[in-house]
Amino acid sequence: MNLRTRRLLAAPALAVTLAVTLAGCGSLLDSVLGDTPEPAQRDEPGGEITASAEADVFSLQVGDCLNYLETSEDASEFSSLPTVPCSELHDAEIYAETTLTEEQYQADLALAESGDTETPTHADQFCYDGFATFVGMSYEESALDYSYLAPTEEGWAQGDDVVQCLVVHLDGGVTGTMRDSGL
Repeated sequence: MNLRTRRLLAAPALAVTLAVTLAGCGSLLDSVLGDTPEPAQRDEPGGEITASAEADVFSLQVGDCLNYLETSEDASEFSSLPTVPCSELHDAEIYAETTLTEEQYQADLALAESGDTETPTHADQFCYDGFATFVGMSYEESALDYSYLAPTEEGWAQGDDVVQCLVVHLDGGVTGTMRDSGL
């Protein structure tokens, strides 16, 4: 049996202009029905994405480009996200990832449960801190936004401990990487 976990895509508290919150998930039902998404299509294992596809959220890696804004605002969980080669039009790119410790995850969970939207989570702080290094200018000066994929409680219980940061161009239409774009 292939029991899949969930991964949240959350709009950070600092990102006022990005109102969409998303989640990545999979389920036993997906496996039974054959709805399990395929991994991202790559030129070789670990290489660049070669074809546009709805890719399993657990196959995404730093450097992958997405059409993040095409996802439904009403959805709260996803098992896949729309990936594209970075040479094609896109609106998001995964720019960093980290592994949460048990202590960090529990602190983030407690913060989320408290309803505190002013204090950044470890995931949010990690992505915020890496934003300027990746884009080439501070978040506050940039026209770009960011969000992140993070484990849900169910996912954490099944071993998902990775946070992936996404830089997002709210107007879309980007080709190539957003690294050092100064946007």
